[in-house]
Amino acid sequence: MPTIGLTGSFGMGKTTVLNLFEKLGAYTFNIDEFVHDILGKESTIRKISSLLGDEVLTKSSSGISLNKKKLAGIIFSDPEKRKAIEEIIHPGVLKEIKAVKLNLTRINPDAFIIFEVPLLFEAHYEKHFDKTIVVHADRQTAIKRLQRKGFTRDEISHRFRSQMPMYKKKKLADYLIENNGDIKKTSERVKKLYHILRNDDQQG
Repeated sequence: MPTIGLTGSFGMGKTTVLNLFEKLGAYTFNIDEFVHDILGKESTIRKISSLLGDEVLTKSSSGISLNKKKLAGIIFSDPEKRKAIEEIIHPGVLKEIKAVKLNLTRINPDAFIIFEVPLLFEAHYEKHFDKTIVVHADRQTAIKRLQRKGFTRDEISHRFRSQMPMYKKKKLADYLIENNGDIKKTSERVKKLYHILRNDDQQG
């Protein structure tokens, strides 16, 4: 079965679509969870603090950790620093992706695996997947969703600018899923694509 990389832009509904695939029987993983674990490792914390300074650290009686809000504020406003942080994180992420794929295919050779990868094309992860899916919605819809979650206009603008433009992602994708708000329609699109991907793999 294919291993899929799913992406989109900030506020487009990637996780919503990922959850819909899971309900259909796919094994689904969010790369942000891998990143969270990597950022919690002492070796990663020391590398990042040596690069950005102690201002990104939170100290407590249990030790030191990264202040995720300060870290995000820095890397989403400074492309060079963001790239340097990504170079620290990406090797660990790829290692986790490969381990998950290997373990699941051993257990279930027919496993249909989807990874949600926010920076799929920016980080050139696409070569590690059989197919790619881009979830898209219009920008105003995305902004409204993000504001409901508590993001400010400035935070949203920084995130949009830090990512590849949506029109480029759509050109690079193997498949597209529109997600402009009607969950029933999005669910129907996901179900249709799920069956297409499974049938294509079986015929191949």
